[in-house]
Amino acid sequence: MKKNLLYILAVGAMFFSSCSNMLEVDPAGGYVSDEQLQELIKKDPNKVLAPMMQSAISFLHSASYQGTQDVGYSNWGLQLDMQGNDMILSDLTNWFKDEYTFNNLRRQTDRYTAGLWRIYYSMVYKANQILDLIPADAAGEALIYKAQALTYRALAYYNLMYFYQDNYMNGGKDKAGVPLYLSVGGAKGRTPSTEVYSQIKTDLETAVGLFVAAQYDSQADATDFDQDVANLILARVCVTIGEYTAAANAANAVISAGYALMTEAQYKNILDVASPETICGFDWSSSNDNGNKAFTAWISPSILDSKGSNAGRYVCIDERLYNQIPDTDYRKKGFAAEEVEVTLGESTVKRPKYTAHKFDVANWETDEVYFRLSEAYLLKAEAEARGENYTAAQQTLFDLVSKRDSGYTKSTKKGDELLKEIFLQSRIELWGEGHEWFTNKRFNVGVDRTNSANHVDKAVHPAGKFFTFQIPLSLEINSNPYITDADQNPL
Repeated sequence: MKKNLLYILAVGAMFFSSCSNMLEVDPAGGYVSDEQLQELIKKDPNKVLAPMMQSAISFLHSASYQGTQDVGYSNWGLQLDMQGNDMILSDLTNWFKDEYTFNNLRRQTDRYTAGLWRIYYSMVYKANQILDLIPADAAGEALIYKAQALTYRALAYYNLMYFYQDNYMNGGKDKAGVPLYLSVGGAKGRTPSTEVYSQIKTDLETAVGLFVAAQYDSQADATDFDQDVANLILARVCVTIGEYTAAANAANAVISAGYALMTEAQYKNILDVASPETICGFDWSSSNDNGNKAFTAWISPSILDSKGSNAGRYVCIDERLYNQIPDTDYRKKGFAAEEVEVTLGESTVKRPKYTAHKFDVANWETDEVYFRLSEAYLLKAEAEARGENYTAAQQTLFDLVSKRDSGYTKSTKKGDELLKEIFLQSRIELWGEGHEWFTNKRFNVGVDRTNSANHVDKAVHPAGKFFTFQIPLSLEINSNPYITDADQNPL
């Protein structure tokens, strides 16, 4: 079997050339047999697997799925947030105007839908490369890499299922999912949604078990994948497929893991990977900066005042959501109550009313946070409410919101009214962090901007198929013999 050697050569050349010396296991320059490679991984998995996993996690910061402005996981989420009710572009000459105006997004020939497919299947491929290399009888540190790769693959498939099929609880369950690859190589047709989600759940549960068995310290490094990342994704998955007890348990495991909700002072530095809420993020250094394509380059008003091609083109919160945030809630301070004039040398610029400065930094050299504790509280409350455990849901929501809003009292709502309150708190707490599109789809909420005072685009798109992208024509349908036009999602 030569495929393992090909993996090493490909990975060494493409993804971590600076670490390729770690793979020079034969100084004489000879080829490594499959058996030798397997033995090496058993003896010293770090030599082979560490740079591969580091490359995969680095991909979340550095990759672009359209080849232009969408660099990194935080920016991918920002582009999705643009496709909702709560985020506004003040000027339609911003690079993200297509996302904000729903232009050229979901058709089979659109670059956006092809880009989503490419980036997340790249993640699947990276995970499967690692998993294919780990021997069945591996032990010790190799199993940590297995757990991390399973978590990484599950995250990719979770996103793919949201993008390319209807919401599971609103018609998607009985439809075709996406091709499910558990190893590198070959082509497959669309796998049933139930089977894909079952595999995602199995991957995450297996990963958590491996981390726990290894007594892996999830608090030691905020930039790696660990059991808390796996449990948070598992909570997302289980609430999506209607397994509410499992969702609440997974979210509670994260809440109980030793993190702490931010204070108001800490919330002002929400992107700090050292925040007590950070479960996983990116730790900035000058050697791996995205420059003017970084997340903050698109959303920080201090940067948008004067820097780059988007200068003067601000990101704002919808007035309707802003007005639902109580004055006693310090999160409201993350948005400008009035228009602000900023003097820059001899010129001035005007930040519009409701400009977001939740992520306000002076330059784009900053950390990124991919997963944080607040989401676990919101997922737990949602799962408890959907499971009709209303008392528990009310308490979970209070545990979070009372830390943000000094005037908040514990909810007494039940049923749909309680879910609406949880939905509102999710929109407030996670604004700009790449969650609204997913939350809207799960709650079966469409887009209606018609009665917004400050939305530039007045789009109306009912919940449903509009938020399911077509399978890309050139990347998949024309190249995969097992997927035809008949398998395409309706436009």
